[in-house]
Amino acid sequence: MDSHDFQCKNGPPTYQWTINKTFCLYENPFMKIFLNDFIVFSNMDIHFDKLWLCFLKHWEDGISLDCENFTYIVSFGLIIGFIVFEKG
Repeated sequence: MDSHDFQCKNGPPTYQWTINKTFCLYENPFMKIFLNDFIVFSNMDIHFDKLWLCFLKHWEDGISLDCENFTYIVSFGLIIGFIVFEKG
């Protein structure tokens, strides 16, 4: 038996499909996804509620998060390919 017989096939596309399916209800209203990164956008009055929904969905579906790579509350800049402005 060859060592290549046990390698994961189509890992990245399968992962991306899973993430897109998991967050399909959130993706356009207040969330954008790019590979293993996501951005939650909203006004500050409801931002933490939207962020909490995303964290709960991660937890419910068994998707782990790397908390050391988080960036919180960005008012402007370039985040995962999207230009973020303070006013939307």
